[in-house]
Amino acid sequence: MSSLDHYIAHLETLSPANLGQLRDLVCDDIHFSDPFNDITGADHYLALLNEMFDRLDDIHFTVHEVSREGMVAHLYWTYSASSKLTGQFTFQGTSRLVLADNGRVARHQDFWDSAAVYGRLPLIGRLMHWLKKRTAYRG
Repeated sequence: MSSLDHYIAHLETLSPANLGQLRDLVCDDIHFSDPFNDITGADHYLALLNEMFDRLDDIHFTVHEVSREGMVAHLYWTYSASSKLTGQFTFQGTSRLVLADNGRVARHQDFWDSAAVYGRLPLIGRLMHWLKKRTAYRG
């Protein structure tokens, strides 16, 4: 199993109990970004994931597709979680992973629609629903 395969398998089984094992699969200076975060360093990356587990419940990643060319891989995945504020939510996204020469993940860049989260928030969600109705195709 390649280091990329290990990283993906670890994402799919990620939990507070095994979070520390992820450190062996990423570079010390990993750069992670998504619609809410832009951080550098393994300690910050692990702290971000730990905070995710503190804030949310029932977290699960399912990777559906993987494509790789050289040292760059792309993943298509589904993320689901729940919180008291939002209830259960699910969305799809993609990740661009850049591997270092040693096979560890040097760059992890997530792409997903943050409206999937914002739309679940009480006040913002109502506003987004109203805007969506106003701007959607009415054919």
